[in-house]
Amino acid sequence: MQPSLFVYNQTNIPVAMKLELLWLLVGIIIGAITTSACWFSWHYAQKRRNRKFRKRSRQVFKVKSLHSLKSWAQNIQQNIQQDLQQKYRDQFGNNQFLEYESDRLLWEKIVEAAPIGYIQVDQDNHLNVCNQRAATMMGINNHQQGLLRKPFLLQVIRSYELDHLIEQTRSQSMGSQVDWVFHPAIPDPVDPVPQQGRPIRAYSIYLDQGQVGIFLEDRQEAIAIAQQRDRWTSDVAHELKTPLTSIRLVAETIEPRVDPSARIWVERLLSEIDRITNLVKDLLDLGQMDVGIEPPLHLQEVNLAALVRSVWTTLEPLANRKQVSLKYIGDETTSLLVDESRIYRLLLNLLDNSIKHSPALQSITIKASVVDTNIEIETIDAGEGFPEDSLPYLFDRFYRIDPSRTRSGLDYGGSGLGLAIAHQIVLLHKGTITAKNHPETGGAWITIALPYQHPANNGKLANLTA
Repeated sequence: MQPSLFVYNQTNIPVAMKLELLWLLVGIIIGAITTSACWFSWHYAQKRRNRKFRKRSRQVFKVKSLHSLKSWAQNIQQNIQQDLQQKYRDQFGNNQFLEYESDRLLWEKIVEAAPIGYIQVDQDNHLNVCNQRAATMMGINNHQQGLLRKPFLLQVIRSYELDHLIEQTRSQSMGSQVDWVFHPAIPDPVDPVPQQGRPIRAYSIYLDQGQVGIFLEDRQEAIAIAQQRDRWTSDVAHELKTPLTSIRLVAETIEPRVDPSARIWVERLLSEIDRITNLVKDLLDLGQMDVGIEPPLHLQEVNLAALVRSVWTTLEPLANRKQVSLKYIGDETTSLLVDESRIYRLLLNLLDNSIKHSPALQSITIKASVVDTNIEIETIDAGEGFPEDSLPYLFDRFYRIDPSRTRSGLDYGGSGLGLAIAHQIVLLHKGTITAKNHPETGGAWITIALPYQHPANNGKLANLTA
């Protein structure tokens, strides 16, 4: 029985294995089909997602491209700066380069924080430096970005006075100063908008290799304060005119009634009233000129030498105290067509200042000469002269030199109106007046230029030679 059982098992084993292999093959085929279906589904979904992503990211891609370009440019700039820094390190050494870089950054910080405007141009008038105050003053927008392309000065600031100052500084290799009213360029010529002028004072300095630096000062506030002060003094002078007239009438009334021994005090009172009245009149004239009203001139032929001697006679008691003498150099026959009372006041103010500031036993010189169509009158003394920083302000009303800035250190108690009135009188006669220190005496040197017409060309004047 055992052999037959053995034969039966051998014949049944292959059939079972065939069935197992068949089911295994069916399982593999079903798994492959399922896996393929899942993969194709995932791949199709991924394609649709990528297509939508590409549509949405086109603008983002452009921004990223620009950002990449900007980053590339910044990298190039950094590489150039690093190359330059390495070059300076190799040339000057690391310590000197650090000092140079520190000084440069400090200078930029000082210029930007300066209380006045500052600009700097190179030898070709390219604008290299411009701080915020200068940009605001001159109406420059986005000046920091504009400086990257180094524009010409004329492209951002159109001013003849500024260009002339730069050329003058460059040609003379020394600094200078100019005052003018800056008018910004009209932004739209088709529809022009009135632009308010801004008074500017510019100080230039000469730098190396043709470069010029310019400090800009806004004078708008200072001029407004000066105008307000002048209006106030004009109003006060107007109010003083009436009471001074009343005081003079009272003094003239009591003069014949007082005791002869006391009459001298009334006469002194009248002279002081006259002095204050003239001062008030000068202030009123200055106020009228401020608003464009010129007081009338009473022109007549005046001999200059005789007028100078008349003024000196008035001041002679003051001159005798210091033993100061007068020297007149000029043609004795020179005559002018001027307002005699005003020219008399002009010479009186100038000679009075010269006597006060002249040392004892010195002389004051007045020179008169005809130059082209003008006659020049020069007053020269041997006093302490003017401080250099006071020269631009000498003819401003109420300006007084600080006594500590003079060699004598004395305060002569002037009103600060003498030279301002002299300047006004010269302007009324269409002339010019300048003040500086004489190179030989070191004292004050004031030059007056008045229009001069030869008497032979004027029918009202006699035929005199100059």
